[in-house]
Amino acid sequence: MNAEQSQLGRRLYQLLPAVYRDRDNSDRNREGIHLDAFNGDLGRYLDACGLLLDLVHQTLRQRLADGFPDNPQPRPDDPDPLACQDWLLPYFADLLDVRLVSPDVRGRRDEIANAVSWRQRKGTIEVIEQIAEAVARMEVEVQEGWKRVAVTPRIGTPLLPAGALGYSSEPVMSNASTASRHPALPAVTVDPRCPSRAVSASESNPTAQRGEVDGVRRVWRQVSPHGTPCFPGSYEDVSRRTVDLRTPDWRVGHFHPRRILLHFPPPAGFFPAGVETVQWTRRDEAPFTDLIEVTRSRRPDGESVITYRNRSFGTDEFLPVRIRRVIELGAGSGGDPSIGIHRFEGLILDNKVTAGGGRVELDTCASRRIESFAADLEAPVFSAVNSLIGNFEAAQGLGRLEYCTVLGETRAELLQASDCIFRDRVRGPNPPPEGPSGGCLRFSRLLKGDLETIRQEGRLSLFQTNSDPVVMHSETFGERSSGVLHPETPASIRFGAEDGGEMGAGHAFRYSLLEEAVRDKVKDFLPIGLEAVLISDARLLEMPVSVEATEE
Repeated sequence: MNAEQSQLGRRLYQLLPAVYRDRDNSDRNREGIHLDAFNGDLGRYLDACGLLLDLVHQTLRQRLADGFPDNPQPRPDDPDPLACQDWLLPYFADLLDVRLVSPDVRGRRDEIANAVSWRQRKGTIEVIEQIAEAVARMEVEVQEGWKRVAVTPRIGTPLLPAGALGYSSEPVMSNASTASRHPALPAVTVDPRCPSRAVSASESNPTAQRGEVDGVRRVWRQVSPHGTPCFPGSYEDVSRRTVDLRTPDWRVGHFHPRRILLHFPPPAGFFPAGVETVQWTRRDEAPFTDLIEVTRSRRPDGESVITYRNRSFGTDEFLPVRIRRVIELGAGSGGDPSIGIHRFEGLILDNKVTAGGGRVELDTCASRRIESFAADLEAPVFSAVNSLIGNFEAAQGLGRLEYCTVLGETRAELLQASDCIFRDRVRGPNPPPEGPSGGCLRFSRLLKGDLETIRQEGRLSLFQTNSDPVVMHSETFGERSSGVLHPETPASIRFGAEDGGEMGAGHAFRYSLLEEAVRDKVKDFLPIGLEAVLISDARLLEMPVSVEATEE
């Protein structure tokens, strides 16, 4: 045993009088080797005791954490605090009469932790914003629908002073032209002489609003609310309109006294801000080894596996790591022929991956192009789970996909796919095989032409497969929100997976379920008759320009 195996064992050893430690370490200390290690029998004995004490200590820490259902915040003395076990959350929710709706465990913790405070301020805009940000883990900007409806100003109605709305001076009320632009006056006709948009503001501004997008904190305010909207339909548009009686969705039905508008930025998907980049050609050096763990193992069937795993994969702070340069695997491509399976976890493969031999596996990855030249129809030469793929080709082998989105063309000798989105053509062997081939597509989306062709040829078994239109925030690999479903996408795809989640690579992120959870949760905290509308707003990704730049 070594000293790193037991923390409490080391403490026990250090509490001993120095004479015992000296006698226990005397032989090795004379040689200058392992001066601070458990070198003797006494050290190894205390290390064994420390292993048991470590387990008892960890059990007591978890027992203490199980009494608090919130999301613990790191502290200098405890950088990795424990949270209560997930199975306890329904019991806390039952105790406080909380209806849990978030599919994210951190969101459920916040629902319980804030239950009392939310009820105390039920119906306020502040609570609605907090609920959306806690349940869905996304930034939102809230607008009240009644403020967007055209009304006639009434004589004698008191107006808020301009200073309370962020303006430095009061309009001269004797001047009709200036008075008509008072920021608190509900004017309907826009003033083309000045632009209306969001600008940066100081923390002390009484009208300042605060938010955080992609980890960047910003403080902003609305300028010239009577002016011409620079970005109609976004959170920066505060112009007034005629009442819209249509059923509300992300695009229509917003201007109504019974609506609450929640603007949120498009999710980042596999390409958030702050992604670090490493080179495949330097995978034996830092920073590759600092960000990616490389392990070799052997499966029960005897096949050797090399795994490239993002060190943050599987944690709350997961952030993909981008790998550049062409990746060549297998003997046929100059790789190591002794490796049977190459596995990638939590990575962005920004260039082509070529497998001349062996098998390739992806787990929660984004890959621009996959080419496998291995010939095997019994075991998959390429398999992927929860991954975004630009183009995929396994011309002589079996490809197996689960919860994947393929933006480009798919070509495989044999294909097995479940809960997937194929944005482009799916090509098989030509001519197609006679009789059942063993390939299957289930709970997936294909192009309409491909779906009809496959049904006629019978080369693939189909189950709960459709050809409904797919709308994405971006279809360009590498861009933010690439492969992320837009709210315009039909429910048959956004909730068409076997378990009720969304098809494709967004299934693991649960974006569609999170949006529905916000709508469901907000209902309990809105006055009767009010309805929340979620609006995807790309303008939230842009930082407001400064006041000085606007005036110029």
